[in-house]
Amino acid sequence: MALTLRSALTADHFGFEGTLASIAERIREQQGRRQKVAEALAGLRGVAMDGVEGIIEPSLIKTVEMDPLLELTVAGVDGGLLEQQLHGLDLILVRALAAIFHYRDAELERADYIPNEMPPPKLIDVAEPLDAKEFELLTGMERQLAELEVAADAVQESGAGLLLLDGSVVPQYVDRFPHSTLLLERYQKLIEAYTGLYRVCAKSGALLAGAVKDSRGGRFVDILRRGVLPAFGDLGLEQKDLAILQRSRDTALLDHLLGVGERTPAFTYAEKSASYMLRDLGVWATKVYAFYVKTVPFDRPLRVEFVDCEGGPAETADRIASLVYALSSHHDAFGLPSVLIEADTCARLAGEDLCIVRDSIADRLGPPTLLDLRRHRRPF
Repeated sequence: MALTLRSALTADHFGFEGTLASIAERIREQQGRRQKVAEALAGLRGVAMDGVEGIIEPSLIKTVEMDPLLELTVAGVDGGLLEQQLHGLDLILVRALAAIFHYRDAELERADYIPNEMPPPKLIDVAEPLDAKEFELLTGMERQLAELEVAADAVQESGAGLLLLDGSVVPQYVDRFPHSTLLLERYQKLIEAYTGLYRVCAKSGALLAGAVKDSRGGRFVDILRRGVLPAFGDLGLEQKDLAILQRSRDTALLDHLLGVGERTPAFTYAEKSASYMLRDLGVWATKVYAFYVKTVPFDRPLRVEFVDCEGGPAETADRIASLVYALSSHHDAFGLPSVLIEADTCARLAGEDLCIVRDSIADRLGPPTLLDLRRHRRPF
């Protein structure tokens, strides 16, 4: 029997190894096809992209001039979040802050923080009966609300010329039609917070952008697949090479296409036919754009989203790209703006923080009260 068991385990092991080898080979093949597509697209450098829907600049690949940072105040906003579902009660712990970097003559002169370098987290208790999905939506909205509040204060108090959000400049991970009264109220407040931030930046003249560190977007690849490639006869690519675009995220392809100090043209955030997804932002929905820029040699291109408050999205993209490039070029393998790295470090919460809160509540309730869910207190 021992021999039979050993044989079975050996067979399972080889089967698992075979699966790993198959996955690695598939990734290698996909990378090769993306490289082939990227090489074909690189031949369009300098070719006008006029008339391609979604692209607002004529060049497929643009060179970015690094800003000298002679005199700049930039604010980076990030937040930390912890959540725990308990019996009869859910807890959310959130902290948000803005790191303010003041540059003079290409040097970081000083750093300030709003509200401060280590603000106490905000504790939110949720007694309303939400299912797991609804609670996930609520936690996401609470984090965004905390960050937006700090972002508006940062622009007004620091006089920053550039405000960088960690992530998108439009609401994320939210249900536009929440069924819970609580979720609907928070959603409406979230829309008001975003549009309020847009107005604050427009009034102050601050550039508003968001750096999406791990983008899963496919909007730019879709523009290439449906607009750019057909306009140029698919560049002689075979159908199996073109098919890879249907299974590619933007960064997977652009990592082969862009060199350091290069970016894509700015493109509209969403198709006109899909603009209903942003309709709650009103007129601001048509002012949201994005581009990708490669800031360092050993990291993927960075997705940068921005709101054009001046009516010149191409010029706004040039200015933001120049600043983001300068702020993100300090580490060859991590191309994220330094001010956002600092904000993330300060805002991050440790898992123990929420455990302390939960235990403090339990102590006040007495021994008979069970807060933990069964899955967290199994006897064996």
